[in-house]
Amino acid sequence: MLGGTEFVGRAMVEAALGRGWEVTVFHRGRHQPPPGVRSLIGDRTAPDGLAALAEAVAGGAQEWDVVVDTWSAAPRAVRDTARLLAGAARRYVYVSSCSVYAWPPAAGYTEEAPLVADASADAEQTDYARDKRGGELATLDAFGAERSLLVRSGLILGPYENIGRLPWWLTRTARGGPVLAPGPRELPLQYVDVRDLAEWTLGRRSAD
Repeated sequence: MLGGTEFVGRAMVEAALGRGWEVTVFHRGRHQPPPGVRSLIGDRTAPDGLAALAEAVAGGAQEWDVVVDTWSAAPRAVRDTARLLAGAARRYVYVSSCSVYAWPPAAGYTEEAPLVADASADAEQTDYARDKRGGELATLDAFGAERSLLVRSGLILGPYENIGRLPWWLTRTARGGPVLAPGPRELPLQYVDVRDLAEWTLGRRSAD
């Protein structure tokens, strides 16, 4: 697991541990990972930041069935990590976003809908949509379509959220008084529980 100490990454780790899987977490060390994992410390944005991961895969000493990556900043970080792990992992799962579709997407759009333009696997951080699409391209470049899973999630809510969606509403409601609620009621928007996302994602790997 690349990350694994906050929000989506942590949900993935907890779901994997719940399945009895052996889990390695590569993270920056800012937060403690869940108990029961192997921890590797590194910073994907720093020079030599992948050193601990590179040491783990050197000489074929470590192999993984699946890598899960939730990165949402500079695509080059996905590129570098995916290339490093291409010979040490069977499959690469990149948790992307529905934001990669060109705006505004039509109601009922599918995976074949038009995508954002000008994204690159080699890019520095730009905007969220192109960064996520660049991460997808980096994944496909390193692992190929057959060994890649691109998970284009919608708006995610749930435990360990560090974005401020559901926590903001819960805090505001707890204060009491009138609340200006979003609408309209018929808006075709669905939220994704991060725990459901984790179970679905890992289930796809188990089904392969």
